[in-house]
Amino acid sequence: MNRRRALTVGVTTGLTAVAGCLTGMLDDESSEHAVLAPPEEDIQSESLYPTYGDPFPAFELEDPIGETTVDVSALEDALVVTAFFASCPDECVPLMNSISQVQTNAAERGLGDETRILAITFDPERDTGDALQDHSDTFGINYEADNWHYLRPEDHEMAQSVVYDDLGIPFEREELGDEYDFMHITVTFLVNPNGYVERAYRGDDPDPVRITDDLEQVLDGHE
Repeated sequence: MNRRRALTVGVTTGLTAVAGCLTGMLDDESSEHAVLAPPEEDIQSESLYPTYGDPFPAFELEDPIGETTVDVSALEDALVVTAFFASCPDECVPLMNSISQVQTNAAERGLGDETRILAITFDPERDTGDALQDHSDTFGINYEADNWHYLRPEDHEMAQSVVYDDLGIPFEREELGDEYDFMHITVTFLVNPNGYVERAYRGDDPDPVRITDDLEQVLDGHE
C-alpha cells in the first residue's frame, strides 16, 4: 500500500502516531538478514519506515556536488542514511551535527572506506548544488573522503516518491507567506552491506557514538 495513503488523515496525525511509543513484536525472520542482535527498544512491525531486518529501498538520485548519480542498490558498503532539508532551522541542525560526527568517528576508527553516508534532501527547490555545498562547509563535511553524498531528487514529486513513499519519512510543506517550511519526522538508518536495515534511529539528535559502535559491529560481522 502507498505509504502516503496510509496518512490520509494528514501528516500531523502521522507524526503523532510515529512519534509515540513503538510497540509490536519483531518478525522472527528479521535476524536472518541482520548482523546485530535485535534492538532493545520495541519496534513497530508495521511502522511507516523500514526497521530491523527489512530490505532497504532501492533508488537512484543525483549527487550534485560529486556530479554523479548514486544507485543505492549497487553500493556494497554499509550505509548511514537520513533525510533533511538544508534550511531547516530546528530538527535538522542537531541531526546533521550528529551525522557529520559519525563521518569523523568512522574515519578515526578506520571504517571510512567501507561506509557511505547518504543525506537526502526533500527540498530540491532550494537545495541546489551550491546550497548543499554551503551546508557541507557549515557542518564540516569531508567531501574529499568520497564517502559522503548529498542526494537531491530532481523535483518535489521524486522527493515524495523516495523520502515519503520508499523511506517512510513523512513530510509536508507549510506555506509561510513568501517563504515555506516543512513539517517532518527524523529517522536515520544503518544498513548493512547486503542491503538490510540494522537500525532505524528515531529523533533529531541520534547519538553518533552509538551509531559508530553499531556500524563497527556490522562491518566486523559482515561476511
